[in-house]
Order: sequence, then structure tokens, then C-alpha cells
Amino acid sequence: MTSIEVAIAASMELGRIIYPEYIEAAIRVGEDISILTPDAIITIPRRIFQTYITDWLEAVVEI
Repeated sequence: MTSIEVAIAASMELGRIIYPEYIEAAIRVGEDISILTPDAIITIPRRIFQTYITDWLEAVVEI
């Protein structure tokens, strides 16, 4: 997973833009992905993470 993918998922989860340069770490913990930013720790299921990326890619392709 790249910092761009992690930033997309974090942005979708938090409902605001998180830039890739603000991602401090992304760690897979079991079936979850934990994302550390300067002001939040976000934990989302891996399946939701993949759905966020797929939805984002579909939106970009449709534009």
C-alpha cells in the first residue's frame, strides 16, 4: 500500500482531506489497517480500506 492509498482511505474515513505527507505510519494489525496522522489514529477493516480505494478509482475513471 502506498501513502497515496492510505491518504485516500484516511480522507474518506475522516470526511476531510488528509495529504500523503501527513501520514506518519500505516500498519496492518490482523484484519485491520491502522493509520497514524499528526492528529488522529484511524483503524479501519482491510475490506473497507479496499472498498474506499476501489470507489475512489471508479470515481476518477468516470470523470
